[in-house]
Amino acid sequence: MTAVAAPSPPATRPRPVPWTKLVWVTWRQHRMALVGVTVLLGGLALYLLIMGLKIHSGYASVTSCHPARSSACQLASNLFTNDYHPTAQTLTGFLLAVPVLIGVFVGAPLLARELETGTFRFAWTQGCGRLRWVITKLALLAIVVTSASYMFSLLFSWYYQPWLAKGLDGVLAPQLFALRGVDFAAWTLLAFALGAIAGVLIGRTVAAMAASLAAWAGLNFLTALFLRKHYQAPLVVKGASPSNTNPPWVFGQWYTGPNGAVVSQHTVRNVAAHAPASVQNSHNLNAVTAYLAQHHYTQWWVYHPESRYWHFQFIEGGWLLALSLILLAATVWLVRRRAA
Repeated sequence: MTAVAAPSPPATRPRPVPWTKLVWVTWRQHRMALVGVTVLLGGLALYLLIMGLKIHSGYASVTSCHPARSSACQLASNLFTNDYHPTAQTLTGFLLAVPVLIGVFVGAPLLARELETGTFRFAWTQGCGRLRWVITKLALLAIVVTSASYMFSLLFSWYYQPWLAKGLDGVLAPQLFALRGVDFAAWTLLAFALGAIAGVLIGRTVAAMAASLAAWAGLNFLTALFLRKHYQAPLVVKGASPSNTNPPWVFGQWYTGPNGAVVSQHTVRNVAAHAPASVQNSHNLNAVTAYLAQHHYTQWWVYHPESRYWHFQFIEGGWLLALSLILLAATVWLVRRRAA
């Protein structure tokens, strides 16, 4: 008598871990880094809020003073500027380092720490897989740091607005441009992406942080010094310095002589030294320029007007976003190709 073997049940693949649980695990693993970002931006935001209220209150008192050109109003304006503006300028220098601090300290350890300790092997066998594992980590933290940075840049723009309104600084000034608009968030995202891909390539947390910091600093320096001025063809004018409510970004200036050739600053100073005392002692900043023009020495300026601010913001923010997405996609590809 033969027994008929029962058919074996079809093999079923285990259901993958839901995305919601992967998000929860990512939060649990990296909550200290996110808390650090919250403490850093929160502390700076609290300072900006407190000082911003004082600055806006002082600026309102200055603008409400009439007549505006009276000695009392001018004194109040000078005291207001001397009390707050130097501190605001010092703060901008510190804030320029905030995007790379956030991006590097969150992005570099994100994958490098698990690769360095070997815990990634355990994570890949828990039903999530390496692809879902890396996408969840990158997407969640990238969204958080970018959103937080953008909100902080809005607060900084409000804080600094009185100095822009007084014409003490221009919206295209290199020390301000990367702190406002979409640029601050875009540079933060790039620092995060550089840290993430450096972590995968190097596999050591400290080394990845150092490499991504150096790469970000070099790219930021080259952008501010060479690339940004070429987003649009600059304007070239002759005569007095171009100016408006918010000063333009002037990055070139020279003189031409009577024959139309460029002359040195030494030659211009020699000609100006022969000007009458009424010109040399004049409070009119354009008096010397007018004297030089009478002797056929023309001053030329190369600049970008402040009306190009948002155009430049979207250009720079666009290529920074594209580069960040390419680096994040490359990070996913490297993890997928990595041998367990």
